[in-house]
Amino acid sequence: MNRTAAFTEIIRANDADAMLLTGEVNLIYALNATALEGQCLILSDGTAIFVTDGRYTESAEAQLTPRGFRVLTRTNSTGLYEYLRTVLDAYQVQKLLYEDDVLTVDQFAVMREKLPCSFLPIGRQILSLRARKSEEEISCIITAQHIAEAALSRLLPELKEGITEREAAAALNYYMALAGSEKPSFDTILLFGENTSLPHGVPGDRKLRNGDFILADFGAIYHGYHSDMTRTFAFGSATDEMREVYETVLRAQNAARAAAIAGRLCNEMHFAAAKVIEDAGYGKYFTHALGHSVGLEIHEMPVAAPRCEDVLCDGIVITDEPGIYMPGKFGVRIEDMLVISGDRPITLTAFPSEFTVLPQQA
Repeated sequence: MNRTAAFTEIIRANDADAMLLTGEVNLIYALNATALEGQCLILSDGTAIFVTDGRYTESAEAQLTPRGFRVLTRTNSTGLYEYLRTVLDAYQVQKLLYEDDVLTVDQFAVMREKLPCSFLPIGRQILSLRARKSEEEISCIITAQHIAEAALSRLLPELKEGITEREAAAALNYYMALAGSEKPSFDTILLFGENTSLPHGVPGDRKLRNGDFILADFGAIYHGYHSDMTRTFAFGSATDEMREVYETVLRAQNAARAAAIAGRLCNEMHFAAAKVIEDAGYGKYFTHALGHSVGLEIHEMPVAAPRCEDVLCDGIVITDEPGIYMPGKFGVRIEDMLVISGDRPITLTAFPSEFTVLPQQA
């Protein structure tokens, strides 16, 4: 996945000489490597330069040189911007594109003071480039999803009365690591009973009891790419109300999936789900936007939210995660990842979503 050509097109379209990438995520995207630190300079003629230090030189040369990158090593005795200045001078860079969404105000002030060129912000265009995933990127996301699903399948038979949310979450993270996850996509949400009404609750010492809902929202990372899924289960037994709420959320998710069509607006997915929940009488309990894009970051653009009028495009990976949250009682969320693909999205989540009552373990 060599993306130098795509970055070069952006540089030329902005009539610039080069682009400087410093943010961790953009570096992973540009280099297709997750264990390197440094700065990437891409020139308008397609030349790609990676500036690093002695800790990463050997690894960078092994990974990047065969793909056409020039690897430069900065010594500890030379300041970063002092070194970058010599590189920019050598290539006669006068107009430089920079990541305005990555640098702090202070970092940009220092860069502007130290580097002898004019600057043009480019963050939004990079985000737009990253929004449409290649087949290789989608393959990485699918692998991350498979890891997460395998971990959940291993955890569920071990859930028994008395286990705490914290213990269950730790076990799920452990099983993802054993299955090949680089780390969790985000802090795992694993909640029991009345705590499931907290959309982003933190696992604590609440113990699992018969009749509880169990809500697990989690993901794995593979080659830097995230997965994201949520499943809600009943434990031991379930009331009619629990079943009704669950089936409402599932219908809402299906409605949003049907609206996930290339060329339509992102917010149409949200409105489709919200209408199902509103018509069922639970409208006030759907308290967040429907979903978000996923990739090298767990939350990317565009989003399936009421105010997002971006157009859905083929290759976008976006979550479909409606929920109903009844304070002090319980909550239900069901989340799948979808790839926008013409008039019928591809669902990347294979784990079953039908209402399930987990048996109590001896």
